[in-house]
Amino acid sequence: MRFEYVFAAVYFIVSFWLIGKISFIKNADLSVVQIRLLFAFKITSGIACAYYFGRLPPIGDYLNYNIEGNRQYNLLLLNPALFFTDFKNDISTYGIGGLFASSNSFWAYLRFNLLYKFIAILDLITRGNFYLNSAMFSSIVFFGHIAFYRIYSQIYQCHRVIILFTCFLLPSLLLYTSCVHKDGMVFLCTGIVCFIFFRFLAKTETPRLSFVLFFLLGIAIIFLFRNYVVLALIPAMLIAFISKLLPYRKSRILITGHLFFAVLFFLSGNVNSSLNLPAAVVQRKADFAALGEANTNISTKELLPNVGSFINNLPQAINHVLFRPYLWEFPMFGVFLTALEIFLYQLIFVTFVFFRKKRANVVNVFNLFGCSFFINMMLIIGYTIPNIGAIVRYRSIFWIFIICPLLCNTDWGKLLSLITIKCKQLKKNCLHAPEDWR
Repeated sequence: MRFEYVFAAVYFIVSFWLIGKISFIKNADLSVVQIRLLFAFKITSGIACAYYFGRLPPIGDYLNYNIEGNRQYNLLLLNPALFFTDFKNDISTYGIGGLFASSNSFWAYLRFNLLYKFIAILDLITRGNFYLNSAMFSSIVFFGHIAFYRIYSQIYQCHRVIILFTCFLLPSLLLYTSCVHKDGMVFLCTGIVCFIFFRFLAKTETPRLSFVLFFLLGIAIIFLFRNYVVLALIPAMLIAFISKLLPYRKSRILITGHLFFAVLFFLSGNVNSSLNLPAAVVQRKADFAALGEANTNISTKELLPNVGSFINNLPQAINHVLFRPYLWEFPMFGVFLTALEIFLYQLIFVTFVFFRKKRANVVNVFNLFGCSFFINMMLIIGYTIPNIGAIVRYRSIFWIFIICPLLCNTDWGKLLSLITIKCKQLKKNCLHAPEDWR
């Protein structure tokens, strides 16, 4: 038997034994059996997604990352000192400028180098096996799912089934956090950061030192892998914190806060040319376009680093990130499934609008944060990415912030009663209709 399977078996056996004993997991108010079933489901999903991505032509990011990680693994075995210091090559080549650049920058390539080195560490157990790497990575990302479950199960204490679904089973979220990729790392750290921030909003005492350290570590990892996520995260946190302090309507604080940060966004270039955020967004879009044509590329308007151009591109950005792909848009089964997913999310929103609970807990301060963060990320994705496949993957880890509150604040009983009444009326009309109508 190959040794990697033995090592992996030991890892998973120990993991299943420990997973129900870790205090962070135990405090999720789930039974040990439920925890282990969810854990097993996440690991199985990792293997299934690895099988799916491993057979897509041509070779995609996931397999390429695994190959690069294996090269780093060989470097770790042959020259451990160089493994931990070869970042210097990019520093000497590009310097430490270009913090928000998406190419030709130390920071742009650092996110890939860190991911490759993380895979190399997994390879110490798996020896580069793509399926085992995906399974192990899924077992780590599981903590991010638990973090979100703990948040929403405290806000909505009577909706555990809905919360379990949204925190563990959203299709695109499950798909894109099951194989080793930046998305899974960002989701994991976002979950931990949001959990600590939720605890901070809910309580008045000074946060514990361990929480502060994990919060800072999570922010640092998110910044290293996708720095623009932090740019969306921090304003949302400030808006939520101000909402907690000030006795004004939360909707007004949300709108005012976004207007304030929009002004800062467009003035950033006047402070420091290297922090010119509009120019960084324009350059990021150009870098995506430079990757070449793909099967799911979409046409976009020209974007310039000024207020007028961003306003002119706003409807298109919203359309791309919240409505595309359309059900009829691409003749590919995988794209159709993603179109079906976003169509269902749109139906959930419409249902919420018409069947919102009278005492809906939408205005919870954390939901204000989640809504603000979701809006920020959707705008960034909509403005910068001209490819449907990439849009679907990038937005997948942020749906949880909006879908869970919508589902939990919809009066499904009222909707079911209305459907039942309409069905009875329709049946009655059919029974009393003239025979030649039947």
